[in-house]
Amino acid sequence: MTPSARLSAAIELLDSLDDQAGPLENHIRRYFRMRRYAGSKDRRWVTEFLFQLFRHKGEIDWTLSRLDLPLENRERAAACLLLFQDQDLDGLEAAFLTGPHAQTPLSERERKAFSDIRTVYSQEKPDWAVGSFPDWLADELAGQYGSNALKLMQVFKERAPLTVRVNSLKTDRERVLDILRQDDIEAEETQISPLGIKLSDHIPLNQLPVFDRGLVEIQDEAAQISSALAQAAPGMLVVDYCAGAGGKSLAMTAHMENSGQILAFDISERRMKDIAVRKRRAAAHIIETTRLSGDDRDIELLHRLEGQAARVFVDAPCSGSGTWRRQPDRKWFFDSSKLLDLADLQDDILRRASKLVAPGGRLIYATCSILRQENEDRIEAFLAKNTEFAVLPIAGIWKEAGLGGEATGDFLKLLPEKGGADGFFTAILQRVG
Repeated sequence: MTPSARLSAAIELLDSLDDQAGPLENHIRRYFRMRRYAGSKDRRWVTEFLFQLFRHKGEIDWTLSRLDLPLENRERAAACLLLFQDQDLDGLEAAFLTGPHAQTPLSERERKAFSDIRTVYSQEKPDWAVGSFPDWLADELAGQYGSNALKLMQVFKERAPLTVRVNSLKTDRERVLDILRQDDIEAEETQISPLGIKLSDHIPLNQLPVFDRGLVEIQDEAAQISSALAQAAPGMLVVDYCAGAGGKSLAMTAHMENSGQILAFDISERRMKDIAVRKRRAAAHIIETTRLSGDDRDIELLHRLEGQAARVFVDAPCSGSGTWRRQPDRKWFFDSSKLLDLADLQDDILRRASKLVAPGGRLIYATCSILRQENEDRIEAFLAKNTEFAVLPIAGIWKEAGLGGEATGDFLKLLPEKGGADGFFTAILQRVG
């Protein structure tokens, strides 16, 4: 593909995105599956360009508005090339706006406006533009994090690390690090999770023997920490209520030393389809999957489990805001009505899942969100109606869970830092009544 054709493909993809598109990378993969003429370098350029554009979309939109240019994807793509890929205007037109499959050439008015783009971009911007967040979300974060909000938003312009969890059913961390180093792959231990390894580059991990042999699973350190805080132990009955692709079920299986039972529930058959392959590769034999309906059809199944589980892990559906370094497009399709709907859903899931907890057992509520409305507010609302549960402060079980460093307070509240784990929240609630 020519540079012009690559840019046109990127703009076509932008025009086709909506809030139902799912992960950007998957959407791009589906697009190119129907366009076999595109080579690997073409796919890589389009993918990296789109991720870059979404990471800087706030800055781009603010600048276009100041230039009195429309907030259209053609204009956004041109602005991204000029601001973040060191293209000058002549180079942009010569390389990206000529030849077959090229976009419409710049008009005289557009050319004049774009000639001032760097001057306008250098002007003082509002925080939402500097942090490249929708303005309503920037306001939410400012109310929650105060003067730290802008620094937090800017972290989301960075690329998240590739982190794996060592499968302790088969090996240990030192052995995996040795294998990776023998293959000239730079890697280092995570600081908190005793089983985590952070890789220096985003490599195709599924092509490596350590992955194929089930020695590691891709899992961010935040999720590893949350799984460890569940303190699932050998012989326990554990319910993974929103299991998804099974990452936390696999992690808890290792903590349980393959002894006991994990019931992995989810309402999405698509999300759960990978569990069978993953548990076989990891030699995790105690996971049993069941698809829930999410309505009254689940009553009989859940009734049989009432008061039986030593641990019920609820990794609740959420905004995913803690993972927006990996999915920078998602914040631009998220709005306040979705946040309200998610809060209602989270309350309902907590209500249903809590009934399964045995006396003395624990309900673990987790989200990959940095928004209080999905985290502390949901715990407060739940405890107000369920006095038989009490918060078990994570500071009191941190060392018991085998985690590094120190913890303070009642809840796990991780914020993404450059090169660090995703944003994540975890609350441990013990059934005391």
